[in-house]
Amino acid sequence: MALCLGLAACGRADDPATASAPQADATATSATAALGRYYTCSMHPQVHQDHPGDCPICGMDLIAVNKPTASATGGARTLHLSAEQVRQGNIRVSKVGQQGANDKTSGAALATGLRLTGRVVLNPENLVQVSARVPGRVDRLYVRATGETVRAGAPLFAIYSEELLKAQQELLLARAQMRELAGQQIDYAPLADAAQTKLRLWGMTSRQITTLLRSGKVLNPMPYFSPRRGIVQTLNIREGDYVSEGTAVLQLADLSSVWVEAQRYASDQPLRDGQTVQVSFPAFPGRVVPGRVSFSSPELAGESRVALVRVKIPNPHQQYTPGLQAVVETVGPVSRAEPVAGGGLRVPIAAVLQESAGSSLWVRNPDGRYENRMVKLGPQTGQQVEILSNLKAGEEVVINGAYLLNSEYILQNGATPMAGMEGMKM
Repeated sequence: MALCLGLAACGRADDPATASAPQADATATSATAALGRYYTCSMHPQVHQDHPGDCPICGMDLIAVNKPTASATGGARTLHLSAEQVRQGNIRVSKVGQQGANDKTSGAALATGLRLTGRVVLNPENLVQVSARVPGRVDRLYVRATGETVRAGAPLFAIYSEELLKAQQELLLARAQMRELAGQQIDYAPLADAAQTKLRLWGMTSRQITTLLRSGKVLNPMPYFSPRRGIVQTLNIREGDYVSEGTAVLQLADLSSVWVEAQRYASDQPLRDGQTVQVSFPAFPGRVVPGRVSFSSPELAGESRVALVRVKIPNPHQQYTPGLQAVVETVGPVSRAEPVAGGGLRVPIAAVLQESAGSSLWVRNPDGRYENRMVKLGPQTGQQVEILSNLKAGEEVVINGAYLLNSEYILQNGATPMAGMEGMKM
């Protein structure tokens, strides 16, 4: 009878219906860990949890990631990408120790140049700020909204100003005294010239001053005209507003030339100021506009780890408006891995990733997987650096997209490929 009671107790303990909720959660967590799945944040891949939830840093929902097993990855520090990932990431490789027809690229034909995506932005050099020259009230506004195109010399607004009224009266009085008191000891010409100069500084044109002197009638309110042709970018006032001297009224943008700002990854070939490039636009198929690099930032921006490249292009017909998507391509071949005298191997500097733990590069293995290798660097010549260890002639080195591979590895594994490699000798 005691044996029967013991079996019954065991049966109740093994009954799933009687298991507690914490035990069930622990079982589920263990099962998740056994499957090699963990939860991480797409913005903070260092976060690892064995259950779903929110990122403790930014609060975003954690995403499930299947941790690659040793049998699936073929070893540590390797990465597998689909053909679509290779295409979207513009991953390119080159064989070291071989050139010309033997060079190969990943997912495409020979690499003919660096390709960067960007967009059209305003050229700040062509921006004109129109400000109030005198305090007063905006009596009339000829421009009603942003985006309007105005021609050079077109009226923009008219201001009623007591100071401007007095200055015109001073000029008329000085001219009248010059005529009436001609030949007297007092010379009123300097007073008339000073009054006329003041009106010019306050925005009156030569034609307006001539009309004032000819008619003898003050011009109030006085219209102000556009100094150049352009598109109204900002409009800060309305009719009836009071303005002070120096108040920004509106801003005009001349689109005769624009900038194209593109983003270059750290692993991409560096560009130099003045370098010739070609700019194309998906919205205008087949159209290619020549341009030159006007600025290439030497530093990477924030967490995005990209550098700004700016290209200036002509826009005589003003078809390339701000916000338009553009593609910037370099003219000529990109840097490739080259052999050096004495049997060493050279690769582009952009292919080498340098961290506190050391230098590494990505190599595409014969099975199609990408492997991160720690290497020892030799002398640098131009944009090439010699690799002294852990690389053989004929192997395929990633020359474009190495940083993207690093990011994907961190997302999958929660650490950089070089994690734990400090102090190792090559």
